[in-house]
Amino acid sequence: MATIMATGALAQGDETRRGGRAAAWWPALAILLMALACRLWWFGNPATDLDAPFYSYVGNAMLHGQLPYVDVWDRKPIGLFLIYAAAHAAFGPGANAYLTVALGFAWGGAMLTFLIARRLAGTGTGLVCAALYLLGLDAYGSRGGQSELFFAVPCLAMAWLLIVRRGSFRALALAMLLGGIAIQIKYSVAPFCAVAGLIALVQRWQVHRRPLRLGAEALGFAAIGLAPTLLAWLAYVAMGEGQAFVFANFVSIFLRPVTVGRWPAETLAAIGPLFLTPAVGLWAFFRMGRSYAKVDYAILAALAAGAIAAIFSTANVLAYYYAFLVPWAVLLAVPFIDVRVRAGQIGAALLLAAFLLAANYPSRIAESRRDVATFDRIVQRIGDGGRAGGLYVVYGPSSLYLATGTQGGRFAFPSHHSAGFEDGALGVSQRALVEAALNRHPRFVVTLTDPRMDPQSHTAPIVARAMRQGYVARERGTILSQDLTLWERR
Repeated sequence: MATIMATGALAQGDETRRGGRAAAWWPALAILLMALACRLWWFGNPATDLDAPFYSYVGNAMLHGQLPYVDVWDRKPIGLFLIYAAAHAAFGPGANAYLTVALGFAWGGAMLTFLIARRLAGTGTGLVCAALYLLGLDAYGSRGGQSELFFAVPCLAMAWLLIVRRGSFRALALAMLLGGIAIQIKYSVAPFCAVAGLIALVQRWQVHRRPLRLGAEALGFAAIGLAPTLLAWLAYVAMGEGQAFVFANFVSIFLRPVTVGRWPAETLAAIGPLFLTPAVGLWAFFRMGRSYAKVDYAILAALAAGAIAAIFSTANVLAYYYAFLVPWAVLLAVPFIDVRVRAGQIGAALLLAAFLLAANYPSRIAESRRDVATFDRIVQRIGDGGRAGGLYVVYGPSSLYLATGTQGGRFAFPSHHSAGFEDGALGVSQRALVEAALNRHPRFVVTLTDPRMDPQSHTAPIVARAMRQGYVARERGTILSQDLTLWERR
């Protein structure tokens, strides 16, 4: 957040003193109110998505001395888990802890989007872009604490430094450090950081045009960007767990089989509006003759390409990955939504309406309430039946473990037990993992009501057979569009 305030101060130089003082607080307050209006609906929901409850589980486990990749396993970088651990250390073990921190990051990303857009087309356009950013996060699944919400902030801060402190070695070195931090939230952002690094080198070449010096600076930028990851690895080496760190962070992802692929059939319908947004901005930039800072706009276009490369860097691309494209799509749309002119006001109204429609708050709020009701019923049933026999969540949110006072073991993420694209990528056979869990005869098990709902899973039929043979269905309901059943051992 300090980066945001510092960059905000830089943006006030071209305004009057009185206007600068106003610009320092009222847009920030307005954007905070926007963020609250978009995100308060999800507070109190322990399952805004499937991933955040697991990150929360790991964060809480870290506060109790457990070590990611060793005591509780996943392949996400340690930086993401540190954010969750800090959230729970500050605000308690429940979901509202990370939702509060996520609200702060949403505000931070919206503020940086505002600052960049204001530089291009004034305060009013900046506020429109901030609103579109917040709506886009909700539309593309970052309502809770998805990693895209978190790493977008250092990436936007990189963009701000590349634009405002163009050519400054210190500023560009800071940008590379921010990129390294973003990589430690999600590794797939590395292609974006590589594009930012190339932009930084082009700017430095324009400053001194000395090849040897540029080569040394390139090595320096690379070292700065890799430093957070190197430090994380060295910390695990010092604890004697370097091999566990390397397998989880750099090996396991390449062991995932291709299941949905990079371009599943439903992708076009899901992301079509997100690609139309920069398209109309580019059309307006070239067609309508408005005067914008061409270099700034070119930097944003290059970073948007880097964001697309980051999204497609994994073999299986899920719809919520596209949340990272939201800020770059919105910023490229600035010529179309420039509210200083009548045509831009109409364009802004159209895009705001489209994003609001895509966010679909009435339906998603109703779904959230149904999810919470189902979650509470399952937790109540487990509480009534006693926790001594344990809980095994094969499908559903990991937050069921925390809410029932049970433990999920080393592989607590349900997808590790059920998702087809995890088979062979865990360092242990997925079938063996499931069979070991069932052999412990947990008192309660949460599964899909019908295993045919997940045709790519190799273990869902095994679990379904075990449920029919030794368990009785106690509760049924929907959480996050999954029809779930709570089973109790006979």
